[in-house]
Amino acid sequence: MNNIVKYVLVYMLFSTSNVLAGSFSFNSDGVNIHYNEVGDGVPVILIHGYTMNSGMWNDTILYKTLSKKHRIITLDLRGHGLSDKPLKPREYGPKVGEDVIKLMEHLKIKKAHLVGYSMGAYVVGRLAVTHPERILSATLVSGFFPFSDTDEDEYSEQTARHMEAEAGVEGSEDKESIYALAAVARGWKYDAVTDEQVAKVNLPMQAIFGSQEQNDMFKSQKYRFSLPSPSVTLVVIEGADHDSNNAAVLSKKFTKSVEELILKSAL
Repeated sequence: MNNIVKYVLVYMLFSTSNVLAGSFSFNSDGVNIHYNEVGDGVPVILIHGYTMNSGMWNDTILYKTLSKKHRIITLDLRGHGLSDKPLKPREYGPKVGEDVIKLMEHLKIKKAHLVGYSMGAYVVGRLAVTHPERILSATLVSGFFPFSDTDEDEYSEQTARHMEAEAGVEGSEDKESIYALAAVARGWKYDAVTDEQVAKVNLPMQAIFGSQEQNDMFKSQKYRFSLPSPSVTLVVIEGADHDSNNAAVLSKKFTKSVEELILKSAL
């Protein structure tokens, strides 16, 4: 079977015709999740980072490029954007990723390409362990599998306390949303996967980091990304750091890497 025929078969299997652009919501075990979709073709789900929302993707080269050929779905993770914001840490962790799977079920999508930035990469990494059968390819950007160790658990708690301090500042708006973000951070410890689980992952997968992401947490993640399988590739975006307006996500090299993995995964 030649490559063109294979691609057409994948397209027919995973797409629905004439998907219209729009914003919608659905109920995920009592939590309202907001999502957007545009385009037609093989589904690609883009997952935003911590404190962000689905709108982070709208002006990226990736979004504009892929939406011409694919069905693009973005969502506000629980605790973010227009989605509901529970205040208990146990309402986050694995449930964040399960919302993605439930969204796929809601949209009758059997498999999709997943792209996650920062915390979104943690979500994609966990789903690669727990639901590999639902994933065509996985791209983890400026983030990794949600491992549990002392440094990362401490980082989660520090992040939560920082958010609570922000909520306590006089004049701070939307305190409930800020407290929800603290709960999101504390929920990360329930999300952890092991090295042994990651070693069994066998998916078309890549990790994309900025060359300036130099703190210890990201150094550790880069090292651990060598654990899974030979099919995993590491892409470095020169000059990009974690917070400089998402420089890695905005680069043409990032878009090219995602496009190439999607094409490779369709063959």
